[in-house]
Amino acid sequence: MSKDLVIVESPAKARTISRILDDSYTIMSSMGHVRDLIPKGLGVDVDDNFKPKYQISENRKKLIKELQDAVKKADIVYLATDPDREGEAIAWHLQEILQAKNKKVEFLRVAFHEITKTAVQKSFEDTGVVDMDRVNAQQARRVLDRLVGYKVSPILWKKVLPGTSAGRVQSIALRLICERQAIIDNFEPKEYWNISGDFMKDATKEQFTCKLAKIDNEKMEIAAQDLAEHHATDAGNASYAVSSVKKSPRKRNPRAPFITSTLQQAASGNLRMSPEQTMRVAQQLYEGIDIDGEPTGLITYMRTDSFNIASIAKDAAKAYVEEKYGKDYYPEKPNVYKSRGNAQEAHEAIRPTDVNLKPEDLKSQLDEQQYKLYKLIWERFIASQMAPAQLIQYQIEITNDPSTAKHSYLFRATSTSVKFAGFMKVYDLQDISDDKKDDDDETKLPELTEKDVCSIEKINKDQKFTEPPAQFSEAMLVKELESNGVGRPSTYASIINVIKRREYVKKEKGKLTPTNLGKNVNTFLVSHLDQLFAVDFTAKMETELDDVEAGKEEWVSMLQRFYGNFVTWLEEASVNETVPEDEIVRKFLKVFENEINWAEPEKRGKRTYDDKKFVSSIHEQLDKEKPMSDRQWAALMALAVKYESEIPNLWTSVEELELVEAFAPIKERAAEEAAFEPDEITAGLLGLLAEISDWEKSKDKKRDDEAFYNSLKTQAGKKMLSPAQINAMKTLLRKYASQIPDYESKIPELDLPAPQSEADLERLKKVIGLADEIKEWAEPTKRGRFTYDDKKFVESITGQFADRSSLSEKQVAAFEKIIMKYKDQIENSEARFKELDIVDAATRNDTGIKCPRCDNENLGKKNYRGRTFFGCAAYPKCKYTTNSLDNLEDDE
Repeated sequence: MSKDLVIVESPAKARTISRILDDSYTIMSSMGHVRDLIPKGLGVDVDDNFKPKYQISENRKKLIKELQDAVKKADIVYLATDPDREGEAIAWHLQEILQAKNKKVEFLRVAFHEITKTAVQKSFEDTGVVDMDRVNAQQARRVLDRLVGYKVSPILWKKVLPGTSAGRVQSIALRLICERQAIIDNFEPKEYWNISGDFMKDATKEQFTCKLAKIDNEKMEIAAQDLAEHHATDAGNASYAVSSVKKSPRKRNPRAPFITSTLQQAASGNLRMSPEQTMRVAQQLYEGIDIDGEPTGLITYMRTDSFNIASIAKDAAKAYVEEKYGKDYYPEKPNVYKSRGNAQEAHEAIRPTDVNLKPEDLKSQLDEQQYKLYKLIWERFIASQMAPAQLIQYQIEITNDPSTAKHSYLFRATSTSVKFAGFMKVYDLQDISDDKKDDDDETKLPELTEKDVCSIEKINKDQKFTEPPAQFSEAMLVKELESNGVGRPSTYASIINVIKRREYVKKEKGKLTPTNLGKNVNTFLVSHLDQLFAVDFTAKMETELDDVEAGKEEWVSMLQRFYGNFVTWLEEASVNETVPEDEIVRKFLKVFENEINWAEPEKRGKRTYDDKKFVSSIHEQLDKEKPMSDRQWAALMALAVKYESEIPNLWTSVEELELVEAFAPIKERAAEEAAFEPDEITAGLLGLLAEISDWEKSKDKKRDDEAFYNSLKTQAGKKMLSPAQINAMKTLLRKYASQIPDYESKIPELDLPAPQSEADLERLKKVIGLADEIKEWAEPTKRGRFTYDDKKFVESITGQFADRSSLSEKQVAAFEKIIMKYKDQIENSEARFKELDIVDAATRNDTGIKCPRCDNENLGKKNYRGRTFFGCAAYPKCKYTTNSLDNLEDDE
């Protein structure tokens, strides 16, 4: 009997759905995208209506073969990928590949915004087909990103610095940060003074404070100390009485339920979670958490810009509110929240799938971050459905007896009291921690009536200076991008990660600061490609992509219209090559004729970098009258800066040859590297490692924890550490958690793994012990330059575990993968693997998302604690890793 096939993106989602669907379905995971534009070249045929050139990577072929085999056994294939552009594109790519050899099989699209029994079953009753308008919108975005990245980045290499690159949307985020920083740097503070009075109600001796609001019936504005002292003295000697008392009812409406951007902002402000962390945890809550042994989807789809709420969810919220708080706490008419014009109205806001799954009831079954984020989402949703809060605003004004002072003064104070809490009974948090309240407008006041006599006990002068706007935090940048119409729910977190990873910005004390490299890149892009990287133009492109998705715009026409302007802009930006005339270069080369202590040749990968030999090769090239490339010229300038301490006439020569402007970005980059300081996360991790006093010793220096820490500490003072090194520090901290008093309090802030429990350690011992039962090992195999020897690897891991009693998540995942190959030699392997949660290698298939460092695609690997990390399939040649798929957004 054939089984219908259901394809989703992730193993976690597959696991949750398998609990809902019966045995007549086979459920498999595509592990994200299954194909993409070819990695080499443009990957787009501009002359053939921008036809994308797709390919399946080598690392995808095994999975595709498994899916094709499963399709042959099915009558219907249900494409159950996520309900957004990326999900629709994945569904289309799957259908294109799988239907090619199985034309008789019917392919149907199912979409659900929450992974619950009701939603999933309903989607299978209401099937459809792949939405090609939505697919074409994703294709258009992908082509746009490739065109911009592929065409603009080489210009940056020539004009700014080798290795730099541009992204269509990421460059807008960089521009916003740089422009905000320029405002801050150029801001001239202006002095002003506040005056307040400490008053006492004569009849009752009650004290309170009022702020001076008017002088001679004009708004109080004091810009100098002498004037402040004059009015303070004059007002301090006057007699006062209450001139006005007002009590006004005020209504405070609840905030809308979360959408992606506001969730990221609120999580940042209240939970200190970055947008990346927020989306990773939200993904876990959406795809399913084990609740009483059953995988359960706790929230609706987390990438959304719609405030819509399903009727069934509204009814459930109403029942809960009325039962828990009373009917007065539910509004007369249900609250309705208006989404922005181009929001996806078919989507829902982010809400709990079941309001009766209360956060406190689930606390023991969620980790700390999952609990906090779920609580935030649950409370915000319940509050959004509740009645407004009823407040009383109490305002008093106190004026002086004109005969007792040279001027007339009006002091004012306001206080607010809650008459009816309404939604505030559940939720009253700010979205962003940077939101400021004017504390001077709120104070505690006694009951006063007009003409009550009040004595001024003390006059207070407070010198102030105007302040520039704050630097962007990650959450503030998300808000700014959204307000400008740039980016979409699925891209906010990745946009920020890209500009941080490229070292265009750095995060300091929670704020994003542009680096000199970032400033130079932005200056060039704004100066030479201002129209392409204008905020309003990028927002217009986002709107056009929305129109394509809505069927209002044809995607090829949109790209043709864009490309006509794009080619012109590129031509204008490419003029005035940076390499000076050969004669100038020859004169400049004389600076290297000094006695220079050349660095030893350095081997990096397959290449050997020899500074002395490089300078000689440039001489030879000029002698042969071969043109020098922009990249060679940039490298030559960088080399001069590297040895500037040994070239006393360097900057004199640079000025004489009129090369100051060309050297500016190179010199700034070198200065920035010299003054480099690690980011907050790195500094925080190193700070915790510094608290460890009792390091375990190892005979093998490569496995010595203290030596490893010292090496990282040295590197962190010079450059940004790699994701793999950051993860290694976290693993080390987990091992020594017992020596760090405040370890658990740092888990949310630094995204640390939970301390290794005795149960974790015992499980790991059992996993390692399985290797003892393997007697026959496969012969070592050679792939390219590398030899893979299972026995040798297992012995190495076993030895490390014996030394450290700890292994990294990657090591455990790799060890389990090899052990699975030899399950026939392990007694009762199936039951033992299940007990130890050792998952088949199929759950570690690649994601289909390109590694940001090379042309390969990434693998998702399940570690022994149930979390997932992703690493490049080209390992060990490429050692890129990350904890989140959001980091792997392909941005060109």
